[in-house]
Amino acid sequence: MRTITLPKKTVDLASFVKRRAAADDCTTLVTDEFELYDEGTGRRVAVYCRPKGECARFEALRRACMETKFQETYRTDGLKTTSRIFGFNPRNVIRKDFCSVASLAHEQPTIHKAMIDGAILAAKYYAIYNQEFYNEHLTTTREKIVQEYQFKDIPFTSGIINDNNPLAYHFDSGNFRSVWSAMVVLKDCIKGGHLAMPEYGIACEVSDKSLFFFDGQSILHGVTPITKNNKSSRRFSIVYYSLQSLWNCEPLRAEIARARIRRSLVENKRRAKPGYLS
Repeated sequence: MRTITLPKKTVDLASFVKRRAAADDCTTLVTDEFELYDEGTGRRVAVYCRPKGECARFEALRRACMETKFQETYRTDGLKTTSRIFGFNPRNVIRKDFCSVASLAHEQPTIHKAMIDGAILAAKYYAIYNQEFYNEHLTTTREKIVQEYQFKDIPFTSGIINDNNPLAYHFDSGNFRSVWSAMVVLKDCIKGGHLAMPEYGIACEVSDKSLFFFDGQSILHGVTPITKNNKSSRRFSIVYYSLQSLWNCEPLRAEIARARIRRSLVENKRRAKPGYLS
């Protein structure tokens, strides 16, 4: 594996954040396996690998992605994204005010299980390439999150499947701090779709059946334009991470009871207002 040591440059974030990534934003495209070290801190900040002997597991993930019922949303810049979340969700005051498992687990349980199998694969190589971070990550998950919102022996709690999404530059948010997220990439007949990191001046090819590990909360990143070579071309990225907001979750029964109490309080306040149902 190649070792790359680079300084983290100061960039004008206003000119990057939420802007679509371009192929020429980075001076170097890396296509072989590498580990990236920050020149200033001496810390290893990313690892890119293409595991040998895991073809069957990657192909199982690809089949699951092909069968996933995706959801389409539009970002503020008008870019359509096609994705689906899985794993555990924290409370959402507007949509679901209690912690729960993602809807994919109920709607497509076989697909959801395949994504968790993928998390096991990602965790295996996470431990190989950064045992220290992995141990800290797993310990934090076990200590901070109730068991109902954990996957056995996996540090990750949640994830998202992206389908042909040229994501604009951004920093991840809401994850555990100072640990790594894992990204599985599956590409078929695709040109581009590289992971760009302009602060380090490099983009990673992220080829088919590859894994990329880094702290997306501290490194600015985006996906360069994706060009399909034919109608069936696909680029899937499966990102595994851990949500810090799950630290606030109680066991499921307590979560549901809490949500009912809060709903009753809201309804009572409405009833107390003058003119209610008049």
